[in-house]
Amino acid sequence: MLKPSRARGAAPGFTLLELMIAVTVTGILLVLGVPALRGVIENTRIRATAESIKYGLDLARNDAVRLNAQVQYVSTPTGWAVSRVSDGTVMHSGTGREGSQEVVLTIAPNGADRVTFDSLGHVVATNPSDGSAPLTQVDVESATPSGLSGYRPMRVQVLPGGATRMCDPAVDATDPRVCL
Repeated sequence: MLKPSRARGAAPGFTLLELMIAVTVTGILLVLGVPALRGVIENTRIRATAESIKYGLDLARNDAVRLNAQVQYVSTPTGWAVSRVSDGTVMHSGTGREGSQEVVLTIAPNGADRVTFDSLGHVVATNPSDGSAPLTQVDVESATPSGLSGYRPMRVQVLPGGATRMCDPAVDATDPRVCL
């Protein structure tokens, strides 16, 4: 059986033109995809930070009920801590930023940095450790928002009954993710 002969000097592989087209197409896909990827990374950082804060608040409330004592959640410049009010023993702590300094926290009311839960899991009206008003919400935003349409800042709320919830401040009032 005879094999078909190739033209003399032709080698298998890509031509320079085919390689240039492949590189161009790859470049166009990267230019289109990188901004969208930045938005995904930004939203993931925001959500991870908001979930860490909510987790710390839930730990404080659960420990207050479990220990039948006042327990406080304190927001610090490097994260958060959960401690007993009676002796100041720190029971839990977290970074609150989950590996990213690319987020900005805004706590309300202005100047608040802690919330105390009583033995029933309710928010104490005045923090016993320093006499301040308890924090009611923490807004989590990007330090450098991308401006993309998918950007989603988050809010963690502490309701008067002690329940905590994470919500999206940018959604419509009919959406279940709306902030109360």
